[in-house]
Amino acid sequence: MGLFARLGRKKGNTSPKKVLHIERELPTREETVQFMRDEGLPPQTLETDYSQDGEVRCVIFRSPNGFVTYQFERLMFFDAEEYRRSPLPACWQPFSEAYAKPVYTSLRDLKKQLLFDPEYLTYFSANVS
Repeated sequence: MGLFARLGRKKGNTSPKKVLHIERELPTREETVQFMRDEGLPPQTLETDYSQDGEVRCVIFRSPNGFVTYQFERLMFFDAEEYRRSPLPACWQPFSEAYAKPVYTSLRDLKKQLLFDPEYLTYFSANVS
């Protein structure tokens, strides 16, 4: 008899316990957008701006060395099969990590330049006053 079998017997366990799996219904797209609104934001986040439909966000944060930078993220929705294996119905994914975003010394300078970013104009032009 193996060590684990003896340990299990001492505790009174003769067979492994079965895990109860509760099926969850996949939320609607609108429910997912609302639920995921502030999920996954880094602790250094200074501001977050959302597109009209809430599926794209611009996260402004302070880098570890003290500079201010930003990143655009798109909400990636899971299908029913993926949702079965995930605690969340979606995840935020950066647009592109292939190129680096500029860094600024102040939030004010970043906001001035962000208004000229093509991605910002595409998704947030309705938010610009």
